[in-house]
Amino acid sequence: MSPVPERRVRLEVHAREPFAYGHRFPGTGAYEMLTATAHYAVDPNAPANRSIPDLDLAPRDNTGTVRFSGDVEILRPVEGGRRRLFFDWGNRGNKRAVQYFCDAPHTNRPRTLTDAGNGYLMRRGYTIVFGAWQGDLLPGDGRLLLDLPVARRGAEPVRGLTTAEFIVEEPTASLSLSRWSSTRSYPVSERGAHAARLTRRRYPHSTPEEVPTATSRFARLQGGGSELRTAATAVVPSRSDLHVDGGFQPGWIYELIYEAEDPLVLGLGLAAVRDLVSHLRHDPAGPVGPVEYAYGWGRSQTGGPSVTSSTSASTRMPKAAPSSTGCCRTSPAPADWSPSASPT
Repeated sequence: MSPVPERRVRLEVHAREPFAYGHRFPGTGAYEMLTATAHYAVDPNAPANRSIPDLDLAPRDNTGTVRFSGDVEILRPVEGGRRRLFFDWGNRGNKRAVQYFCDAPHTNRPRTLTDAGNGYLMRRGYTIVFGAWQGDLLPGDGRLLLDLPVARRGAEPVRGLTTAEFIVEEPTASLSLSRWSSTRSYPVSERGAHAARLTRRRYPHSTPEEVPTATSRFARLQGGGSELRTAATAVVPSRSDLHVDGGFQPGWIYELIYEAEDPLVLGLGLAAVRDLVSHLRHDPAGPVGPVEYAYGWGRSQTGGPSVTSSTSASTRMPKAAPSSTGCCRTSPAPADWSPSASPT
């Protein structure tokens, strides 16, 4: 007898609680919220996974499988609803579907009747699934998080050139390399910290001018008023932040070119959506129950992935899956750049 193939998704439910204090929505009834962790298992050799960038660089377990996990919340009708699954492609980890379809206030923890807005999706019996898919988010503000593996070449880290662009509206002492406080940066390598090049220009097509290396460093400013009896500050070394003496100034476009390392295998985020929705749709004994149709919706950042997924074959990864090392491939340095040519 051949072995039973391992499931690609194992859903671990941590909590189940009434939604909107047990309010019964017309035509559907009461809803409940399930909080869970999805454990994913991806076969790097499967044809459906061949288009995931850098999957060959992801660590594998002793069965040759790549494993990762992510947050999932499911808002479901207790009595079954209409067997329609509605997947919310969270924008930067934030829940948006109920806000936009139900004219509800934004919250990453929808639990009250106020959070249901006008109840549009609930009155129509949809099961709403919130699943983490963006793997470079940092914890905070109730964001859905996806824990992805770091790409490596055996025992060696993956390294390559990347760029970061900064524009500020007011003087700012230090900024995250990702430009988003909620998003993980590509950390600078030891070599990159000494060979980085920072320039600034007035307009996109202006000739850039060098920012003296002595006035910037990989660090962040901390303190400044929250401590007892003092407003002391400190410049703390950081592989993920850039500090400029006198601050980044408005009216300039700053560009940093540096060698980064330890990228995440971000393409697995789209595999997570594919496998989670498929698992919920085809597992009638699961927490969602029987599902006839599955829909997906995204806005802003997530509009692209949702459209790409809907126009791709269901058995393949979308061709637009992001590259974990794309920062090192798709943002090449200028032709005249080299560590020896850069200020040190």
